[in-house]
Amino acid sequence: MEHLPGGTVRIGYVRALLDYLQHHDIDVSPVFSADLLAELDAPSLNERLPVQRWGELLERAIAHTGDTALPLHIAGELTPRHWGVFAYAAMSCKTLAEVVVILERYERLIDEVNDTRMVLLGDKAGLQWLPRVKAPVPALMQLSLSSWCVFARRYTGHAELVADVHFTFPAPADITPYQRIFGGTIAFNQPVTQLVFPLQYLQLPITHHDADTHRILLSQAQSQFEALNAENTVQQQLRDAITRRLTSSGGVTLEQLAEDMGLASRTLQYQLEASGTSYRQLLDEVRTQLARFYLGDPDMALVDVAFLLGYSEQSPFNKAFKRWTGETPGEYRKRMGKPTP
Repeated sequence: MEHLPGGTVRIGYVRALLDYLQHHDIDVSPVFSADLLAELDAPSLNERLPVQRWGELLERAIAHTGDTALPLHIAGELTPRHWGVFAYAAMSCKTLAEVVVILERYERLIDEVNDTRMVLLGDKAGLQWLPRVKAPVPALMQLSLSSWCVFARRYTGHAELVADVHFTFPAPADITPYQRIFGGTIAFNQPVTQLVFPLQYLQLPITHHDADTHRILLSQAQSQFEALNAENTVQQQLRDAITRRLTSSGGVTLEQLAEDMGLASRTLQYQLEASGTSYRQLLDEVRTQLARFYLGDPDMALVDVAFLLGYSEQSPFNKAFKRWTGETPGEYRKRMGKPTP
C-alpha cells in the first residue's frame, strides 16, 4: 500500500485535460465522471480537487488515448484561463526572472503537487520540481516542466529557446516527444526533476509586461494565496479529524467532529461555508482517498473497506465509490492491477 497523499489542484488546471480531449474529438466519458464534468463546467474554475484524483485522471487519460506523452501535448494547448490569476500576473512581469520568482511563491495557486526552486549551476540555472506528495505520477512532472517551457517561449516571443531536462522516473520507450518540446538533452532516473537552461534566459523581457497591471494582479494572487492558506487550515483540520474518526471507529458525525475541534456544530458549519465547502463534501473527499488507500491492499476484502469507511454494508459503498470516481471498487482494482479477494 502507498502512503496517502494530500494537497489540492485548481480545477481550471484539470479543465485543461478536458479541453484537450474535446478539442481532439476524444471521448471523455472513460476519463471524467458526470459529477466531475459538472464541476468543470462551473463559472468559477478556482475550486479545488485532491491531487491524487488529478494524477489518476491523467493516468486514466493516458491509458484511454494510448498516448504516453499526453501531458507534453496538453502543455502546448494550455491557456491563461487554465492557470488563473497566476498566469496573468506572470504574463505582466518585466523579465523571465520575475516570472520564476512568482512561480516559486505562488505555484500552489495552480496545484499543491510540488514546490519550485531555482538553483545556480555554473553558467546555467536549474528550475527544480520538488514533490510535495509521495511518489507523484510521472504525468504530473511532465505537464509542469513542459508547461514552463511553453510559457517561456510564448511570452518572451523566443520560440527557439531550448532546455535540458532531468526526470526522476525511468526513460519511456520513445523520447522523441520530449526532444521535440524541450530541445535539449533529456535525462531520466535522475536524483531531481528539473529544467536546466542558460542564465541569460532569465533576462529576457516578457512581451505582455505592464507595471501597473502587474501590481494589481500580484495583489490578487497574494489575496488568493492567503485565502488558500486559511481555507487549507480549516479544511485540513476537519479532514484530519474525519480521518482519525474513520480509522479509529469507522463512524463519524458532524457533532462528533465539532466536539473534537472544540466548536459548536453551527460554528463549524459556518466556517466550512465561508471556506467554500461543506462537511459532506469533505467527508466524501476523505472517504475517497481512504478507499483508494485501502483498495491498494490486495488482501483487503471490499466488505472490510466498506466497514472501515463507516458503511454497514458493501452495496452503499459501491454506489458511493462509483459516484466519486466513475467506476466501481472492483473496476478500480482491476485497472490498478490489484486482484479482488
